[in-house]
Formats: sequence, structure tokens, C-alpha cells
Amino acid sequence: MKSDNLDLLWTVLAGTVVVSLLLGFVVLLLVLNNTRRVRHRAELAELKEQQAQVLMEAEREAMQHTLRVMGRELHDNIGQLLFLGQYALSEHMEEQGGSERLNVTLDALDRGLEEVRRLGRDLNNELWQERSLEEAIRSEAERLVRVARVQVQVLSSDELPALDADTKVMLFRLFQVILNNALRHSAADHITVELRNEHGLALLISDNGKGFDPARVEAHAGLKNIHTRSALIGYTAQCTTAPGAGCTWHLRKTHKA
Repeated sequence: MKSDNLDLLWTVLAGTVVVSLLLGFVVLLLVLNNTRRVRHRAELAELKEQQAQVLMEAEREAMQHTLRVMGRELHDNIGQLLFLGQYALSEHMEEQGGSERLNVTLDALDRGLEEVRRLGRDLNNELWQERSLEEAIRSEAERLVRVARVQVQVLSSDELPALDADTKVMLFRLFQVILNNALRHSAADHITVELRNEHGLALLISDNGKGFDPARVEAHAGLKNIHTRSALIGYTAQCTTAPGAGCTWHLRKTHKA
């Protein structure tokens, strides 16, 4: 009797061990399978990010190429045509005498030629090798004060990080787009521009205009364009605004967690 009970006990123990081993094996398989799935998702996410980076870099190079071509065309072709028109009109006025209308026309040609030359410089990537972003922004601010009769204040930290030419060009173009939007849509008469060192150069552009409701214009192409162009240089664009509260754009380097 005791022998039968002992045999039964050993059978139960053996069965328990076998079942435990089987359960442990199943759990191990589930853990390994889940680990593989997690690793696979991570690899897919990394591959997707690499593909996005490649596409972004290609788009960035295409945009920079377009800007360089536009800069050369403005300086070499359009600038030359305006200069020839300016020269011919000046010669005519010296020979035949001027008039108020011709003086106004010549002045418009002078200002147009200067603007074309300025745009050509702004779009020329090679010139940005030596030109600083702060210098370009201060120059543009002075022009806006003179032409648009708007107050533009430029503030900067003592030590600003160095930027490559492509990043300087893109940040300057974004600065111009944001300023143009403020002048065109917000009725602002005072704009503050800050250059900060936030583990990379950060740009803040604030106006005292009428602001807007972000929820109502979230899908606006102009706003999406600012975010898209910022991402091309590894920046994040954040807009803080509300009706009657002005608008502030914060452009800063994107840092991965």
C-alpha cells in the first residue's frame, strides 16, 4: 500500500515537473517571440527614419540648388537687364533733359536693382560661408524699418553657436517668411527678433499684431511650409498665438530623446 502511494506521489511529482517545464518552455517561446517582434518593429522604425532622412536630405539639396540658381539668375540676368535700363534712362535724361516722371522711374529702377542684388546675395550659398545669420537679420531689420515703417528690434546672446551655410540660408529665409506674414496679416508695428544659444542656435520672432486662432488655421499651407522647411535643417518650429495676443515663432534645433 505504501509502495503504491509512493509510486503515485512520484508520478504526480514527475507530471508536475513535466507540465512546469512545458509551461516554462511555452513562456520562453512567447518571450522570445515578443522580443523578436519588438526588435523587428524597432528595425522597421529605424529603417523608416533612415529613408525619411534620405528623402529629407535629397529635398534639402534640391532646394539649395534651386536657391543657388535663382541667386545667380537674379544677379547675372535680371540684375543686368535692370542695369541696362537704368543706364539707358540716365543717358537719355542727360541728353534730352529729365522730368518728374522720369526721375521717379529712374529712382524706382535704382531701388529695384538694389533689391535684386540684395536677393541675389541672400540666395547665394557661397557668400553665406562668411556671412553670419545675425548680420543678415540686422541688415534686413534695418531695411524693414526704412521701407515698411515698422519697428524691428534684434537681440542676441553674447556667444552664438556656429552654423553651416545651408542652415544659415534656410533660417534666414524662414525669418523673412515669418516677417512677411506678420506685416501682411497681423497689422503689427513692432517686431522683436532674438537669437539665443539653446544647445544650438534658436530664433524667436515675436510681433504685437492681432494674432490668430491656431485651431482654425492649422492646415494653412503657409504654416505647414514653415514646419516643413524647418525640419529640412533639423529644426522644430513652434507657433504661440491667440486672437488679440500677437504671435511668437520659436525655431530651435530638434533634440532626440
